[in-house]
Amino acid sequence: MKVVISALHYPWSDMEACLRHVTAGLGLDGVELSWHSSFARPHCTREDIEQLVRLAPGSGIELCAHIWENLARMEPGSAEDALRGWLELCGRTGVTGLVIHGGSYDDQREGIARTRRLLERVLPQFERQGVTLLLENHYAYDYRNCHELFSEPWEFQEVLSLESPALRICFDTGHAHMTRNIDELLTSLSDHLQHIHLADNDGRDDLHCAYAAGTVPFDRIYDTLATLGFDGTFCIESPVRDDLRSFRKCLSMIRERWPGAAGRGR
Repeated sequence: MKVVISALHYPWSDMEACLRHVTAGLGLDGVELSWHSSFARPHCTREDIEQLVRLAPGSGIELCAHIWENLARMEPGSAEDALRGWLELCGRTGVTGLVIHGGSYDDQREGIARTRRLLERVLPQFERQGVTLLLENHYAYDYRNCHELFSEPWEFQEVLSLESPALRICFDTGHAHMTRNIDELLTSLSDHLQHIHLADNDGRDDLHCAYAAGTVPFDRIYDTLATLGFDGTFCIESPVRDDLRSFRKCLSMIRERWPGAAGRGR
């Protein structure tokens, strides 16, 4: 069991400060970085990446990253090139998990089919390098007419049928709360759950408010995960800045069920 935090949700100036605050300051196992093709804040810059290459090897810090391409809408060749480029960066930095969105598409079933074809082409390379693609659940397809993919179990089953060890699920608590299918998603995807985004909101919009300040039923989620035998990674996606009370409550609730979690802070 690991506990990390999203680098978008706490303050840091450079990569050394980023890693030091996560481990020595917050007592966590690692960080989920944000990688965007702009290489501009609030995402990692090229300077951050080069610093990470120097600092990360042998540090023992758990590293994953979140990318932001709209994969379903991209031309197939461009989408493949993008994922292979991020895979190369994973190799340089020691990142072992890459969180992805399926993207959005105006024809839901065709969007899922496009994503499946893309994954089928790139997953063998991820398998060889030992990097896991973590497909995240998102908003309901009809939410504000965004046409986001991957909020319903059947959508995930379409791609999980590829049966690749390099394809796992990132379950976002806030998104599932908005789609009102927390239990259905957890139970139907239980065999593939590896990464949990701990985000809170009011059940309507993706607010990322302070942990337990919204209406996400964290106790129920943790109970379900414990029953399912979850032993992956929790990623805190709530703001952790000057007031650490909500952060400490989050760790306390996790440790009630998984006493060995976030060992650095014990």
